[in-house]
This record gives sequence, structure tokens and C-alpha cells, in this order.
Amino acid sequence: MELFQRITITIPEDVKKKIDVFGKPCIWNIIALLSSIDSKTINITSLVSKLNSNYNHIMKCIELMKSFDMVREIRMGRVRLIKLNDKNEYVAMIMNMLFK
Repeated sequence: MELFQRITITIPEDVKKKIDVFGKPCIWNIIALLSSIDSKTINITSLVSKLNSNYNHIMKCIELMKSFDMVREIRMGRVRLIKLNDKNEYVAMIMNMLFK
């Protein structure tokens, strides 16, 4: 008999999704910033600048957030705006933890 046996744990898909969202500090920062703006909308360049991050990192987080319908992308010609979907359950949970 082995001293240490390998244990296989199966994590349900819905839990994996929540870990993806809640485990990324950039998502928390984006939500905190967008929720502090009256219109809850910001241009990508301003978002990168205000978060003192780089474009590729922020875009990966934005793409993940878009896949969960946490933000929406609005295109106006060459300008790309990001709008927070504060009706989303994940966004509501994060805002509740940040501001309560």
C-alpha cells in the first residue's frame, strides 16, 4: 500500500467559472474603476492608463468578462468603449464585496 495515494477531485464546471472570475485581480480592478464612473463606461486606452497596466493584459481580462456578460464593448468608429453590466450576478457579487 502506498504511503500517499493520489486523490482525484472533480470540480464542477460552474465552480470553475466562478474561480476564473473571482480569482483575477484585474477583473476586480476593472469593476471597481467602472463602478466609480457615473456612466459606467470608459474607453480602452483610458482604462489601461488608469489601471497602470498593459493593453494585452487588460484585453485578456475584458475578453473573459465579455464571455460572462460582465461588460459590453461599444464601438464608435475606431473608438472602443467598455460598459459595465451591473445587472450581471458576478458583477453584483463583486461590487457587494468591494463596497459593503
